[in-house]
Amino acid sequence: MNNSTTVDSRAGHVRHDEWPEQLAVRVARCYYDLGMTQQQIAQSLSISRARVIRLLSECRDKGVVTIRINSPIVENLELADALTEKYKLNAADVCLSNADDEIQLAQQVGLAAGQVVLRHISDDITIGLGWGVTLKEMVAQLEYSPQENVAVVALLGSLTRRSAIARFEATTQLAALLDAECLYLPAPIVCDSANTRLLLEDQPLFKDIHRRVLKADLAIVSIGGMDSATIRQVGLVSSREYNSVRKAGAIGNFLGFYIDNDGALVKHSINERIIGIPGDTFRSIPKRLMISAGKNKVGALRAVLSQGYVSDFVTDQQTAKALLN
Repeated sequence: MNNSTTVDSRAGHVRHDEWPEQLAVRVARCYYDLGMTQQQIAQSLSISRARVIRLLSECRDKGVVTIRINSPIVENLELADALTEKYKLNAADVCLSNADDEIQLAQQVGLAAGQVVLRHISDDITIGLGWGVTLKEMVAQLEYSPQENVAVVALLGSLTRRSAIARFEATTQLAALLDAECLYLPAPIVCDSANTRLLLEDQPLFKDIHRRVLKADLAIVSIGGMDSATIRQVGLVSSREYNSVRKAGAIGNFLGFYIDNDGALVKHSINERIIGIPGDTFRSIPKRLMISAGKNKVGALRAVLSQGYVSDFVTDQQTAKALLN
């Protein structure tokens, strides 16, 4: 970050009021232009360090000294503030990105999200974790940080292909990094029928783990665009079903379910077979961190953010701008 400082000397102007402008300007020049410490200035001018601090503050207040920060990060901070205000979030973080594809974007956003996630983790909490490449990349950035009495619970049913699990699942890895208990919902994300889903959800083990999911202190999730949703990429939804649910109004996939422009579940048979958590139910978890970015996800993100389904958000600069448009 580069800082540039301007000191207004107001040469030739003599003031006789109570504010010692000449002394103040000298203090400002010593501090900002010459790089002297406050203590060195105090000794050099035979005044107290407290007076040096006060004069520097008054120089800024009166516009004698102006500070301009020259960094693209400033725009990200402004975008984060705007997202927080528009969508009534607790906090938002926006990172720079120069990705050529979705994998690179997931890596860059995941890297930025790592430090954010660590701020939310402490002893004696339960963490609900979603699926997806972005969350996998986020967990990959974390270092071993053992906690006391922590559990990591999968928010969605399990994938059914080992190769898919390796790419999208991060629950086991996060639990290992935190020395935490690891729990899975004992069911697939997509069942073969609505009746199977109801049967599985009625099992005592499922009910027990599902209760723990809903009592989580922190949930960390991502979102899928229509083409980038996890269940689409691993082939759990057929092309016929995919085209059908899109025609029914689906714009993305959130917590396993296909949602429309209002963030509501699309009325379609595929949603009747999903083992997931509806947004209204998900909202009962106190901290709900969304980590996601990408042009194809803007519509779904806007719907979820507008409904207040998440409390905190990490994304990249381009997605933030699109969401604020």
